[in-house]
Amino acid sequence: MNLNKVTQVARREFIARVRSKAFIFTTLLVPGLFVVWGSISGLLQRTDIDELRLAVVDYETGIGANLTERLEAIEALPITIEESVEVAPAEQEAVRQRMSDAIREGDLDGYLVLRPDSEILARAQYFARETGNPVIIGRLERAVSAAVLENWFTGEELTRVRRVQGADLETITVSEEGEEAGGFWVAYISTFVLGMLIYMMTLMHGQQMALAIVEEKSSRLIELIIGAVTAVEFMAGKILGVLGAGLTQLAVWIGMGLVAVLYVLPALAMADGLMDLNLAEAFSLGTLSYFVVFFLLGYLMYVTLFAAIGATCNSTEELQHAMFPGMLPILIGFFSTFYVMTNPNAFASKVLSFIPLFTPFAMFARVNVAEPPLWEVWLGILLLLLGVMVSVYAAAKVFRVSILMHGKRPAISDIWRMVKTA
Repeated sequence: MNLNKVTQVARREFIARVRSKAFIFTTLLVPGLFVVWGSISGLLQRTDIDELRLAVVDYETGIGANLTERLEAIEALPITIEESVEVAPAEQEAVRQRMSDAIREGDLDGYLVLRPDSEILARAQYFARETGNPVIIGRLERAVSAAVLENWFTGEELTRVRRVQGADLETITVSEEGEEAGGFWVAYISTFVLGMLIYMMTLMHGQQMALAIVEEKSSRLIELIIGAVTAVEFMAGKILGVLGAGLTQLAVWIGMGLVAVLYVLPALAMADGLMDLNLAEAFSLGTLSYFVVFFLLGYLMYVTLFAAIGATCNSTEELQHAMFPGMLPILIGFFSTFYVMTNPNAFASKVLSFIPLFTPFAMFARVNVAEPPLWEVWLGILLLLLGVMVSVYAAAKVFRVSILMHGKRPAISDIWRMVKTA
């Protein structure tokens, strides 16, 4: 194999991809989608109301006045209590109907009804014109809960109860390297983000690889190319060119993500949930090192697989039918990470991490969450490397035989025969 020719093909493929409108569009689109998603998440946490006019109807629970004070003390919501009444059983339905009529006429935005309860003293119902804002509902629920607790406890007892309610279970991950507080959620976030990058890049660029080969094959352009280079040199150069374009796109995404997290989101006051996240801990050198290994090996294996699939097809219609077998292991691998992250040492997780098609996702999740024995990690990497070599060897044979084939698309039995005899 002539490395100079491979380099020329790779350079041509790289330049053609990074200059294409589709590459530029997707490079900007993906970060843009994350920005839109973050903006929508921020909007869901806002109420955007000038005044919330409420009433409190107490069915003789005795906490109506306390609840009224609680509601008026909420700083995050501009609540105005228009009326707070305690009603006898005979008047309850009439008062409630009057409140509902006030909502319909626009004099009230909503009202809270406190009903007696033998177990917890009182249960609340919220009647309103709009009941879909989770921020408002959450604030009202906490106000009712605080009013009930103040009826049962006072002074130091109440303070202790609130401390117990606000106490979180601290998680500490124990490994051979020591103990790490809060390790799971940090690992969960980094595994999800980096696993998503592996999933997106392999799926997107693999499909583009297969589509480009089919287009070149159907236009007979590939016949001119194969006249200058061998089929294996063409496939190797094309894979390297796609890899270079993928790494370029990945670098742009990571750079834009860091800028957004460090500068843009804090400036827009949209990064409250990120303040407690230690980015240096979530994306440590060890995590990024394993990511690079599993990304490169997984990327090469899947792109090679898609290249072989594209070589066996003569049109985009055939490619659409043949694409699913290549997509299926990527989908299974990515979605299996959610199981692996919560069950890293389960038998199924270990099996998935040793199957080369799923290793980039499953083993990376296990390494990040549970730090399995080093021999398991290296065994997974070696099996993945072997899987890459086998896939490249098989794809090269299929590619060499089928790249110039036209007419009927070869069946699976024909492809297997190519691998054995080519």
